[in-house]
Amino acid sequence: MLQERRIFPRIHCDVDAELETTDGGLLDVRITSISCSGLYVVGDDELSGLQPPEGVGAAEVWLHFGLEANTLRCHCRIIYKRRNAHDNIGLGLHIISTDETALHAIDHYVTARLF
Repeated sequence: MLQERRIFPRIHCDVDAELETTDGGLLDVRITSISCSGLYVVGDDELSGLQPPEGVGAAEVWLHFGLEANTLRCHCRIIYKRRNAHDNIGLGLHIISTDETALHAIDHYVTARLF
């Protein structure tokens, strides 16, 4: 059996979100996994075109979503991109920065659903 090595617990979820690209574009996505350090989002084939700006190591995005009564905004780095189907792309996102309220809301959401 594989040992869990994540620092923060992750849970599966189904949350609507909006991904804002560095050029200001907005893409509809769904968060399917969430933790205090990152998220996994899925969307249509538009996500396949996300690339880092020339000369920059990794692409960064803003993710806007709601958890319970909170509206959250997280600055994220794309860690990996996966094609799940011909019209479904998944992105593994690492949270670079957000405010304390958002971190508390994510922690509360995850902790409440662990058991």
